[in-house]
Amino acid sequence: MTSEPIHIARAGVEIGAWALDEVRVKLASGELVPTDNYWKPGMAGWLTLAVLPDLVRVLPFPRPTEKGANLLDGMLGRKSYQAGLLAVWDKLSKMPTQCVISDADWVALGEQLGYDVRKRCRDDLIKWYRQAFEAYLSDRYFDPLEKADLASLARSFGLDAAAAEAIHGEAFASYCRIGMLTVMLRDIPPQQKREQMDLLGKEVPLSDEKVKDTMRDAFQSYFDQRLKVLMQQEDGGEVMDPAAYAAFTTEIKQMDINPHFDAQSQARFDSALRLWALCRSPLTEVPCELDLGNEGCFWTQQVELGLNKRVTTRRSYGGFGTSVKIWGPLRYRAGSYDVERQTEQRLEKVDSGTLVFTSKRVIFSGSLKSLNFKYAKVLDVTVYSDAIEIDKDTGGDVIFFFPSGQAEAAVILRRLVKQAKG
Repeated sequence: MTSEPIHIARAGVEIGAWALDEVRVKLASGELVPTDNYWKPGMAGWLTLAVLPDLVRVLPFPRPTEKGANLLDGMLGRKSYQAGLLAVWDKLSKMPTQCVISDADWVALGEQLGYDVRKRCRDDLIKWYRQAFEAYLSDRYFDPLEKADLASLARSFGLDAAAAEAIHGEAFASYCRIGMLTVMLRDIPPQQKREQMDLLGKEVPLSDEKVKDTMRDAFQSYFDQRLKVLMQQEDGGEVMDPAAYAAFTTEIKQMDINPHFDAQSQARFDSALRLWALCRSPLTEVPCELDLGNEGCFWTQQVELGLNKRVTTRRSYGGFGTSVKIWGPLRYRAGSYDVERQTEQRLEKVDSGTLVFTSKRVIFSGSLKSLNFKYAKVLDVTVYSDAIEIDKDTGGDVIFFFPSGQAEAAVILRRLVKQAKG
């Protein structure tokens, strides 16, 4: 066992740190009680002293409950499924430091129970193996005895190296996510956080590459969740406080971690940072190519106008038919034929031109069509990946397609509408 101090807490308050042997002595004397919590760097979280690894090993999965044989078992003259699990557990409990069941033992169990226990109970044996791995992983000791027990269990349960490593990987991924969160929430310097994060993967029976990949994925998951928390909804759009974002990224850099996110996510974060400032800074007028009289221009851009248009299509429907040649170009046609017209709403780009948000209204000036409506008519503004939709109380909704900057345009439009409506 490691001599690294173990931190002890009672009722949420840390009361000291001692070596493992000292903790056992204090626990035996009553100075510490089983309900006290313990933790050491590398553990995913605090555990009670009731589960502290003892000098006498016990199986890390509970004994199954006893159940009688079902009708099919009785017809086949064999013991119940549960009897197989009980026999395996009882045999393992008599050899807790080895956890080995030989092939001869399996054959004997099969003759006693009337079926191949390893084959019939495979799912539960795999579940036991994962419970054992999770139990050894939870206290982050992974002493030689625990590693030997795992290897023995894998051989006993018929798990090859690939199957055992797959179970290790799944359990470690879950453990690592919890441990990463525990470390990141601690009020300690970034460098110390990094050291404790590295301890999460120490001595885990996985390849170095698998440990590294799992920890990278766990941190990426934490990073993504943290950014979601930093995201806020304001004026119908996503915004992010640049100061909070900068503080978070600075801490990450001090930990020598380089998170990765795709171009779409990066664009989303960049937009949220820009919109934060846009939501808080005064609206300022910008130059405009249109003559607006005494109205100020607060936003303008070249866009495409989209409208929902009623489109009628002509569709032909024919049943079974045939055509018979009579003579030369003459043919006789038999069968059914029908024509039907259908009308549907279809979004179409109808024009391109200049879109302007003034102090009083929305103006679109295109080569084929022009629009002009006051902010009092605007009910809602919806942002899409390449467009904004303006819902109006009369005259139908309109959609403007943007080459870029639709999120910023929506924020400015919502602020202007709010100001106009008081």
